Amino acid sequence: MLDRHLRLPATWDDAERREFVDEAAQEVALRVAEMGDDWADRAVMQWGRQHWRLPDSEVQAGLMREARRSALVAVLCDVLPDVAVAELFEGGGLTDMSEDQTELV
Repeated sequence: MLDRHLRLPATWDDAERREFVDEAAQEVALRVAEMGDDWADRAVMQWGRQHWRLPDSEVQAGLMREARRSALVAVLCDVLPDVAVAELFEGGGLTDMSEDQTELV
């Protein structure tokens, strides 16, 4: 996704473009992971406060999955402001992807 929407210098060869995109993708993945973990922790804590108990494993997994997906959308919207990233998720384009696949986007 990044290589289609970044405006890279025309003078760069394919190796330079690939290196830049790979580094940018790693930075994006790190931001998503950090934000997703933080948001997942908050979601689990908030759920616990509302229900006066910790969520079971199924509920916790759902909260974590949604937090990570939200973090992915937030970071991609920040990195690619000209791309309608949220529409990809809402329109079903990325909602059917497994967690491993969304990390590669």
